[in-house]
Amino acid sequence: MKLEEKIFPPRLAFGLLACALPFSTFAVDPLITDDADPVAFGQLQLNTGAQFSRTASEKLSEYSADPVFGIAPRGEFGVTFGYQWRNGVGENADGVTDVTIETKWRLLGKADDDFKLSARADLKLPTASDQNLLGTGEPDADLVLIATRTWGKTSLDWNLAYDAIDISRGDLRDDRWFLGQAVRQQLDEHWTLIGETYATFSQGHGDANFNFDGGVQFNLNANLTLSALIGSAVGRNTPDLTSYLGLSWTF
Repeated sequence: MKLEEKIFPPRLAFGLLACALPFSTFAVDPLITDDADPVAFGQLQLNTGAQFSRTASEKLSEYSADPVFGIAPRGEFGVTFGYQWRNGVGENADGVTDVTIETKWRLLGKADDDFKLSARADLKLPTASDQNLLGTGEPDADLVLIATRTWGKTSLDWNLAYDAIDISRGDLRDDRWFLGQAVRQQLDEHWTLIGETYATFSQGHGDANFNFDGGVQFNLNANLTLSALIGSAVGRNTPDLTSYLGLSWTF
């Protein structure tokens, strides 16, 4: 998401607001910080849910769907799309979201190993309306390095990502870095506590934003999981509240 602070201040606020939403492309659903495991080969995982974020001047609600298919023993392919509603100062709008295509591949480790290392690539297609401030109208690309370490029922996930903003123009000053740290603590066969902190750094403008959120997952059975998450952030035009409620279905 491009941050055009000097040219389009309202779009700056929206870009930061949308960055804070827990889109499932960055996904131990519903966390933004991803884990190193791709969807199992031959399986389809559908992540879907409702998201909400609020700043002093903007409110953004979204419903999204993210089908992810295990295309190889070490790889997955997924697409994220949805519909969104923006309520701003004196202006409201709604429409489709941007579409994101992603693929993730495990580079080191097996599915049952304690340590795994993966890489993920994302491509954002600008299908959301930039005139209504629902998107930037520009294609973006991400490259994410993901590490996961598990000790018994506790898992830690680390992400380092480079976000290339508007790849059609190639101006590196608008690009951003992402650092994420997540923890997952399984309590029993049904309940898991989840939480994360992550930061985004602008490469050319010197701004930084820090986000924090936490919640729970409830496993109804081996294939269906309900998730709830709530969070906040620190930084210019960052949301004072983010929330998510959704489910993940594997079949």
